[in-house]
Parts: sequence; C-alpha cells; structure tokens
Amino acid sequence: MKKIAIISSQYFWLPEESGPTRFASIAKTFQDAGYDVDVITSSFEHHEKRQRNKELTSPFHIIYLDCTSYKRNVGILREISNIVFVRKIRHFLKTSKRYDAIYCSVPPNNIGAAVGKYCHENQIPFIVDVEDLWPEAMSMIIKNRTVSKIIFHKYQADAEKTYEYANAVTGTSEEYSLRAMKNNKRNIPYRTVYVGNDLERFDKGVKQFSPEIKKNENELWITYAGSLGVSYDIITLIRCAQELSNRYADVIFQILGSGPRYEEFLEISKEKACNVRFWGYVKYEKMAAVLAKSDILINSVVKNSSAGIINKIGDYLAAEKPMINTGSNGEFRNKVKNDGFGLNVEAENTSELMEAIEILIDDEDLRRKMGRSARYIAETQFDRKKTYKNILELTELVMNQ
Repeated sequence: MKKIAIISSQYFWLPEESGPTRFASIAKTFQDAGYDVDVITSSFEHHEKRQRNKELTSPFHIIYLDCTSYKRNVGILREISNIVFVRKIRHFLKTSKRYDAIYCSVPPNNIGAAVGKYCHENQIPFIVDVEDLWPEAMSMIIKNRTVSKIIFHKYQADAEKTYEYANAVTGTSEEYSLRAMKNNKRNIPYRTVYVGNDLERFDKGVKQFSPEIKKNENELWITYAGSLGVSYDIITLIRCAQELSNRYADVIFQILGSGPRYEEFLEISKEKACNVRFWGYVKYEKMAAVLAKSDILINSVVKNSSAGIINKIGDYLAAEKPMINTGSNGEFRNKVKNDGFGLNVEAENTSELMEAIEILIDDEDLRRKMGRSARYIAETQFDRKKTYKNILELTELVMNQ
C-alpha cells in the first residue's frame, strides 16, 4: 500500500470543526484510492483561534504537532507558531517512516520550504497545494511596495524555495497554479482544482434544514456567507441595505458567519437601522439551507484583496442562485461573465452594487436563468467527488516518473 503524508498546518479541518473541509476531502480522495494516509497538522485551530479537540474521531491517521496559540491572523505570535511547526515537522519527517509522496499546503511558506528541502534530499515526490499567495496578499497590510518587499523578504525567499523543490503543483485558481513557474522558468505538471464542495453533503443539508428556515413568501433575501474579517466588505452591504429599506420593505440582507469584525459590523447595522440579520456562525448544513432559501448571493470582497476563487463560491453555485461578485480577481470576474451565473461590480462601490441588486430584484426570470447556470457549473466544475480526482491523478503522475 502506498503511503502519503498530507501536511497542512492551518488549512485542515474535520467536518465537525468550523473551518472549510477541503483538505479532509483531499485526504479522503487518497484514502478511497487505497492509500495509507497520514494527515499532519497543527494542534492550534486557525479558524477559531483555539487549541484543537484531539478526541474528535477521524477516518484518517491525524498527527497533531503541538504549536503555540495566537489571537490575530497577522502578528508575531502567529509567526512564532509557524516557526514551532517548522521545527517539529523537520524532526517528525526525519524520524518517521518514509513516504511515497508528500502533499503540502502553502502558505505558510517557511513550512513549504522546509518540507520541500526534506523531499528533495530524500527523493520523495513533493506536491505543493497553493492556498494563497504570500507575500502578494500582504499588500492589504502594507501598501508601500518598497517597504513591503523589505519586511516580507523572507516570505518571498521561502516561496521561491518551495516552488523550486516542487515536483508538481495544484492551485485553487489558474493564477495560484501558475505562480510556481513564475520566477524559476520551470515547466512542472500542475492542475487547477477549484476549492469546490461536497455537493451531496450540501444537498442533504438543504433537505434537512429547509423546514426550519422560516421565510415569508413576500420576502426577498440577499445573502452573504463567510468570514467577517478584513478581506470582506460588509460595510457596503449595510449601506445598500439602508438605502433599499426605504424602497423595498421586504428585502432583507442575511449575513452568515463570524470573525474578528463581527461586533463592529453588527453595531454599524444597528446605527443604520436597516434590514440586516446577523446569524453568526452557522453549521455547514444549515448554511446550505439558508443559501438555497435566498434569492441573491453576494461575494463581497474589499478592493485591495488578492482573493480569487475562494471557499464560498462552490456553495454559492450549488444553491442555484444568481451571484453578485465584487471581487477584483480577473480570472473569477471572467468566469462570472462567461459562465453566466451572475454580475460583476466594482468593489466597495455602493451605487454599482445597488444597481446590480435592483436589476436582479426586478427580473425574476434573469434570477432563474443565472441560478440554473450556477448549478450547472457547481455540478460539472466544483463537485469535489469529481474534481479532486485530478489531484490524485497529478500525484500518481509524478510518483511514476
């Protein structure tokens, strides 16, 4: 039996935990194909910012490396936690059984560089999964490019080391996949595999929880689901809700999710006295039912975000509803337009967002048409049971070279 290690310090969550389950789905894909799977992750759960419950049952052999806690996504304590993980993963790999392949998520880039070096020295196929672009994403924190280059020089150096060691790359967008070849002129195999979702699990959630999601027949729901952090623009949604409340009494904005700015956004909505309901964190299956009961879904991203085709997109598409996208990522904007499942507007532009919302409010046939297109794309391009086989095939390709 072939043995594979899946290393993800901050992107692995079990279905019982509150974070996205992409890496659990990847692990299951390998397990279902007959692999002996080790999942190596941090004891600290990044999404909820707390130490994990190691007693949760899992179909995988999970190895928790004890790492220090932190409260903020950006800060010295997170850097320390990453450094601890690097030290422990080096020791673990040197003392563990040999793997036939190692599949590793980045960022953090220093982890990718350390694991890649080990694989290179031991001639083990090293597959890199690009979840985000560091230091490119840091432009949200420090906008001066010269200062950013100086501060994040180590991030850049570790990224290049990681991609230099990689035998293959997967990315959740074409931009992410091609990043590995950008500076080193290598031509290695890659696959672009959208984050996607487990469509069967989504549909079961809709069936299970729809009866308890109460919605009046005359109401129209405009819904955002996801993190309430610095990358996502909830303030513009609240402004639109305030303006629309004067014209459409039955239009209600639903905000699903939690995050560091939850209380701030809640207070702003109270001050504006508008039709916005904050649900807080909602378990996945219930969230699916809310999305399916909604009429319009919004991917609301701040202007300077580097976000591409992110976690929530697969669920939005599965809900069979039209999407308004404010993200600036060119790849996804082209997809929204060419696949016909929504409208693009400029990020943080209240008037453009208002116009797009009113177009969809007033045209029920357009909403249905876009919704059908969304579901088709969900079934053909975002269902993990189909698309994650590409990750398996890529891994076996480099293992057999």
